[in-house]
Amino acid sequence: MGDISHLVQFFFSGLTTGSIYALIAVSLVIVYKVSQLICFSQGEFFIFGALIMVTLTSKGIPMPLAFVLSILIAMAIGALIQQALIRPIQGSSIGALIVMTIAISLALRGLAMLIWGRESHILRPFTQGTPLQIFGATLQLQVFWIVGITAVVLLLIWLFFEKTSLGIAMRACAENPLGASLMGISVQKTALFAWAWGSGIGALAGIAVAPLMFMQYTSGVMPMVKGFIAMSIGGLSSIVGSVIAGLLLGVIESYTIGVISSKFSDTIVFALLMVVLIARPNGLFSKS
Repeated sequence: MGDISHLVQFFFSGLTTGSIYALIAVSLVIVYKVSQLICFSQGEFFIFGALIMVTLTSKGIPMPLAFVLSILIAMAIGALIQQALIRPIQGSSIGALIVMTIAISLALRGLAMLIWGRESHILRPFTQGTPLQIFGATLQLQVFWIVGITAVVLLLIWLFFEKTSLGIAMRACAENPLGASLMGISVQKTALFAWAWGSGIGALAGIAVAPLMFMQYTSGVMPMVKGFIAMSIGGLSSIVGSVIAGLLLGVIESYTIGVISSKFSDTIVFALLMVVLIARPNGLFSKS
């Protein structure tokens, strides 16, 4: 494989991981836009989505049906958590809410270990076939699914927030919860919907990448961290900014691993986060 082939291969790898970071960042932004809370348990929905899909397909359930069921189950778990654990302390300090999401993350991780054990699991690709060769680089067919799913999800999110009454209501709750409630918008219902939707997108990211990596109960930790970094760089409430930052992080990480060393990939990513926060504390795409 020549130098150009290596560079193309690094780009494909970066685009794939960047799409996953972007999806997780978007799931974080959706919850944050409504509840002003960063949900640190999104990495666990990433795992639950993937491992539920693995379990359902292993039971003989067709992949399209297992795909839908996995996302719906993750959404139900997210909604249940919001109602049972977040809503009762909604008026507490932001510190208490963040600690609660961390506790939820640890509890879900422990639950995943009890259900699926410590061993790794892998999902069969959505499409069987020989990987493509482009400029000497190898491109797995699953990458098309990951990038395609990311693009479709982002388009649907844009249409939802711009063209639907519920999306406009969620934007109103994010801008001014008191004003929205005075207009008859249920802040609690929009928060519930945001948690369910965010959980579903987190699960979708896990399902999409599951055929390319071994999944176990701890596999959601680093994607969650990178998704959070993408969210912070892009702007806590900016979906577009989070997507761009997620893709950028994936590409930078891939080229760092390929050209320099894997030892420096996390260092460079965190250094980038610190530089952005010093220069623009609200993120690159934040309006304020």
